Amino acid sequence: MDFENPPVRDGPRLHQEVPPSRWCVTRKDLRQLRALVRAYISQGRIVQTAHDEFDAADQVVGPSIHTVTQQLITPITDKAGKVSWALMLHPDGLECDVFVTHCWAEGVYEFIDKVL
Repeated sequence: MDFENPPVRDGPRLHQEVPPSRWCVTRKDLRQLRALVRAYISQGRIVQTAHDEFDAADQVVGPSIHTVTQQLITPITDKAGKVSWALMLHPDGLECDVFVTHCWAEGVYEFIDKVL
């Protein structure tokens, strides 16, 4: 997917029509997100904040999920029609095998690596 120009979806409609139990991502999607975060950091598009002074060279913990959501996910999904990350990638939804949750302060690499 071209994250600079994501396909525009009708986010509100998708969130009404696709059951939340199908708002899922794959392991491949998580690996892609990890690579995208790394690229955004190296391009200076994900930066430290007063609440998240992550080390840009760190490959173990990474920036917090809050920082990644604010600086990467929300801008992309807003451009894609205010749709969730999962439904942007899979507008028909996916069958979910496992449900995981995260802490907003958790490092994104740490979270992804634990899930994978």
